[in-house]
Amino acid sequence: MIHPSAFLDSDRDGLNRVAPSTSAPSLHSFATNSSSDGKRTARQRETQFILKHGQRHHSYDSEKAPYPLSYDRQVVEMEALDNLLTKHLRGSSSYVNFAEPPTRVLDLGCGTGSWIIEAAREWPECEFVGFDLVNVQFATKLLERSVANRIQWKHGNFLTTKLPFDDDEFDHVHVRSIARGVPENKWGNLFEEIARVLVPGGSVEVIEDDIMFPVLPRWFTSALRATHRPSTAPGSHPNGGAHFQRSHTPSSMTTIPAIPPHDHALLESLNNSVFEQRFINTKPTAVLPAYFHTSFRHVTVSPVITFPMPLLAPLLPLPPQIVTSYVIEPKSDTLEKRVSTISPGTFSSRPMSHSFSSSSTASTTSTAQSRNPSVFSKRPRTASASLSSPWSTSTSSIPSVLESVPASESPAKPIFRPFMLDSCPNDDDSCPFPASLFSLDQLREMSERSLAMHLYRSYKTVLACQEAMWEELKDRMRNRREELVPFGWEDDEELGELKGRKRFEKLIERFQSDMHIRMSLWTSLTGMGWQLPTREPLSKAELIEEERIREGMMRASKYVSLEDVQTSCRSVRVMVGYKSTA
Repeated sequence: MIHPSAFLDSDRDGLNRVAPSTSAPSLHSFATNSSSDGKRTARQRETQFILKHGQRHHSYDSEKAPYPLSYDRQVVEMEALDNLLTKHLRGSSSYVNFAEPPTRVLDLGCGTGSWIIEAAREWPECEFVGFDLVNVQFATKLLERSVANRIQWKHGNFLTTKLPFDDDEFDHVHVRSIARGVPENKWGNLFEEIARVLVPGGSVEVIEDDIMFPVLPRWFTSALRATHRPSTAPGSHPNGGAHFQRSHTPSSMTTIPAIPPHDHALLESLNNSVFEQRFINTKPTAVLPAYFHTSFRHVTVSPVITFPMPLLAPLLPLPPQIVTSYVIEPKSDTLEKRVSTISPGTFSSRPMSHSFSSSSTASTTSTAQSRNPSVFSKRPRTASASLSSPWSTSTSSIPSVLESVPASESPAKPIFRPFMLDSCPNDDDSCPFPASLFSLDQLREMSERSLAMHLYRSYKTVLACQEAMWEELKDRMRNRREELVPFGWEDDEELGELKGRKRFEKLIERFQSDMHIRMSLWTSLTGMGWQLPTREPLSKAELIEEERIREGMMRASKYVSLEDVQTSCRSVRVMVGYKSTA
């Protein structure tokens, strides 16, 4: 089983990703099929993929297989987060209340097969078939024999052909997170096929997310930019016109283009277009229940569960500052530079600052892991540590930046809710909630830091689509350049003279950096009882820049609204149904 706290790791570019369990096979060992010819299987596997700017994608035409996400390791490993969420909410691998465990199960769109492996260990008498477009499954030879002997991987495109299974073959079908690859006009046929392969009375469960672009408000991102103007109040002008406002004179009456709603509005527009072009509905939680009710009976549908952005992390202390002095060595007539370090507290009267550096956050995480691998243990290291699981309740709330603002300067703190239901504006017991799926109390017990994991999942999903977004951007640059004007494509001073792909990559890097800072996964490590590793000393210029960012964040936080605090980063819905016995 994947350890509940094993959700932090650092890849080579400094970004956080989900780490595989020490007891589970590595995803470097993508599966072989049942074939004994390992070389042939490896060749078959490689022909299923093409590389696009270093990212691995399926080789199907987008009309036949519109799934736009890459199959890179940090993308496919996100399944572990969904497995953990189900375990927390249900204490089981499934949302179905089985009188007896199923005996033959199909996982449609199985991905790496991690859900099947978990379920196979839970149901020791059950056989499993994982069906997916491409071969990215765990190698069964790396599993314990009692599990491996009951698992079979099969591949094909369920959008263009019937499922390669007999009628009434399975007594349970599991479907999760396939909506990004299913056009809206294909859902009806797909559910009919699922019903066909189910035995009468067999069960099906579907867990789907809306396709969501997580948005960071300008009061947050403006404080991170080198062009941030301290004299501009975020509440009166979100960005101070730093990127988008054009100079003009009364005589010319040049039109000032509208400022985009947030810093990453162009990426959001590209991401939405990727799915619109593929006729994929970005709100599957709204449209799927109607299709589901048509094909199945005794249907239970949960409300749409929406998770907001995590609270802002507490402030980190500054590292020491590098001090350069010059001395004359004995018997020498030249100056020699000497470098030493001193603590910020002995150097400056400025308040202790929060490091909002993306690279420092990544190094903090990776250094902590290398020094003490017990971050992946189920029990916290100290009595005060409360995050034994990323989904568990913390004993105290994580303070937000608002709490660091003097009471005389801060507005009334808005009420923060860790989740919202579409059926009720509150999460009290008056909300109609299908307790047969899971207890509402289990949602309430989720820690505030678990919201960082939901944000991680959402923003990584956007990054997984970046090559499809690039294709959309190229089309706009060639044929629809006027559509780029409202996003300041030509006027972004930070991107300067960069062209084409390099300009796009800079936008992606900016999005990555901002999201990395917003998640502040270092807080989850310290919440487990870890000590914050010592950072490398900063030069005076670097120290001043970090203090500028900190002061900008403190000033901007005074303008935080309830809407900012509750900005959604993920929406998910669970549906369970049964095939008619008639």
